[in-house]
Amino acid sequence: MKKVANVIVDNNLLKKYEQRLKGIATVYQEQTEVGWPALFFLTEKNLTFLLLEKAGDMSETELRFARSLVEANPHQRLYECNDYFQKNMVKLPNRLTANSSDDLYLGMVTPLNSSNGLDLNSFIKGLAMLFYYQEPKKLFTPFSVMDLLNDSAFDIELHSLVDTFSSYYERTCNRSILVYERQDDHLYALTSNVTIPSIIELSEFGTAIQQTNHESCCFIHGEALFASSDKSYIMYPVYLNGELILVFFFPFVVENTNMSLDDYKHWFEPFIPLLQKSYVYERKKHKSKRREILLQVMKKFHSTMKSEDVLHEIVEAIHEAFPGYFVYLLLSQEWKGKDGIPIKPLLYGNEVGSKVVEHAYVTGEIQIVKRKDKLTLFVPLRGKQGVYGVMEIKAPHTYQLPKGEVEFIQMLADTGGNALENAELYQQSRHLIQDLQLINETTHQLNEHRRLTDTVHYMTSQIIESFGAEEVGFILFQEDNEVRMLEGSTGLFHERLTSAQLSPLFAKMKVEKEPIYIGELEVYDIGRIPRFQSLLAVPMIHNQKLTGMVIALHHEPYHFTFGHFKLFQSMIRHSTLAMTNSMLHEELERLVITDHLTELYSRNYLDEQVQSSMEKDREGTFLLIDIDDFKHINDTYGHQVGDQVIIQVANVLKEMTTDRGIAARWGGEELALYLPEITLEDGRQLAKKMLVRIKQESNPSVTVSIGISYWGEFGDSSNLNQLFQRADQSLYEAKETGKNKFVTDE
Repeated sequence: MKKVANVIVDNNLLKKYEQRLKGIATVYQEQTEVGWPALFFLTEKNLTFLLLEKAGDMSETELRFARSLVEANPHQRLYECNDYFQKNMVKLPNRLTANSSDDLYLGMVTPLNSSNGLDLNSFIKGLAMLFYYQEPKKLFTPFSVMDLLNDSAFDIELHSLVDTFSSYYERTCNRSILVYERQDDHLYALTSNVTIPSIIELSEFGTAIQQTNHESCCFIHGEALFASSDKSYIMYPVYLNGELILVFFFPFVVENTNMSLDDYKHWFEPFIPLLQKSYVYERKKHKSKRREILLQVMKKFHSTMKSEDVLHEIVEAIHEAFPGYFVYLLLSQEWKGKDGIPIKPLLYGNEVGSKVVEHAYVTGEIQIVKRKDKLTLFVPLRGKQGVYGVMEIKAPHTYQLPKGEVEFIQMLADTGGNALENAELYQQSRHLIQDLQLINETTHQLNEHRRLTDTVHYMTSQIIESFGAEEVGFILFQEDNEVRMLEGSTGLFHERLTSAQLSPLFAKMKVEKEPIYIGELEVYDIGRIPRFQSLLAVPMIHNQKLTGMVIALHHEPYHFTFGHFKLFQSMIRHSTLAMTNSMLHEELERLVITDHLTELYSRNYLDEQVQSSMEKDREGTFLLIDIDDFKHINDTYGHQVGDQVIIQVANVLKEMTTDRGIAARWGGEELALYLPEITLEDGRQLAKKMLVRIKQESNPSVTVSIGISYWGEFGDSSNLNQLFQRADQSLYEAKETGKNKFVTDE
């Protein structure tokens, strides 16, 4: 071993380097007419120079300057210069030895501006070829099938076996081979080479394949197949049952005459049965893996009825079958996937959508987009009833997929599409059952609620629970063009400003009588309520007549789904009849317990309420009222005026009592007022005010006489009839003692 410029080099190898460098210097000096001196050197990449050799007349000073340019940084740039010399370098086209771990560079230093127009770069390349062809001929060292099997650890899977074969050949022969596998009408590279295409159309090999006569090998120039290659190859095709399956390309060196085509054929033929078996084995294994993936996917699909699980399994299956591929799901519905599932919306139209995606979705056919180094597939997720989206698959570093792989992807997508359809139908059926159960339960509860307020309260709670509504309002449209917010609606609808804010919505509903769904309320000019965005509004129609509407609100945009909207309509249709019946029932009840003329309660209703009060309350005051000289009113003005006088007196009673008592018509021109939980003194004060108001507000002006009776802790605890009898006696006394007064039973 010898150390040269801090590099340890084998003596024999160094001697060979010296001989070659001297040979180049001699050829340069004796066989060229360049005429200027030069300093040749040999260097390895990332190392200092190894050898120097002078050619021509060069003084010691010139040699020192030339050498300083070499020693400064021999491998930094292929061209450098200083004030006196220029340096040119070129990478040698072939390594001198298989044991050399670094690339070799040949360089020359010549005086500056002494080239006389000669292209020094081309010149040094020519000298490099001279260096190259001094390489002694190498004998082809074949290896056996057993060597290959041992080296591959008896792994006969095609890709693994080809990798081992290629590595073994490169170690043995110091050359890299090319191997292609046929799939459909293309050849796919099984060995990597950055300068050679990874996929080639089979038609490009037509003439060359014919030359082999399906049996043997042939010479072929690389330029005919690989535009970037200037090498010659021995092409050896491999057939199985008359069909081409593999093609091997062995680089051929012209000066190497140690091996002929027959020699290659005799050496390679024993490998063919092994390669055929390896090909069949790998194909079967590949198909088995695909079937296993489909089987596992179908098992998982049948074990779940959740859309998000189906979407997750579709993506995972593609990743398992095609590692490194990128998958995106473009869905036509608002399905939610598990975390990490790449879901995109399926957009339509020239401005927002992709024509390729739209075509795949509409036609249900797979679309393939090829680019220079990338392939993108748009695979429809087809079910039996339609297409539910498109799966976008990006295959990097390839522009062609075998037909079988494309068919497998479509089969996987169809399996996923059917599973997605089944899951969606299952979810829809569940939702439908739940909706029917809700409607059935709602109808049952509505039939049990006879009071309108109870019905509205129940429906409000159901809408809030089922749809997540924040505010619910039941509105009745009255004949005087007014709206009435029913009791049982949420607080917002009882606020003073709400009716004014929603008046455009009321007007729209009265005209169109159609359900309304709004996801962003602020966008529409049909009424706005601060803080709320989502709105559902459904008319209440009975016997083809609009009676009112129901409104549900939420502050988030698009909170309500279209499914909510449909169910909301169904619920209101069912509840409208129940609410109408409740209103009719209450109206009938009101008519039964109400006097038709005065709209005061009837005598029977008064009796029931007084009896109930005497059973549960502590005290109560009863007033019996009679219009003075009523016969004179009828005789003077007529019975119609008499009726109007009775109505005027009744209105005063209603206004003065409101929620404090029960006003009723006793009979004829006599009226009654019962005040539960009211003391006798409070009853007297009320009677006193009543005398004044009736005289002032009646037309023609009339007066009344009032008899008062009381029951309670500090008075008579008599029964109902006794209470009425004592009030009647007090009334009689008031009449007899001057009228227009009240008398209390002491």
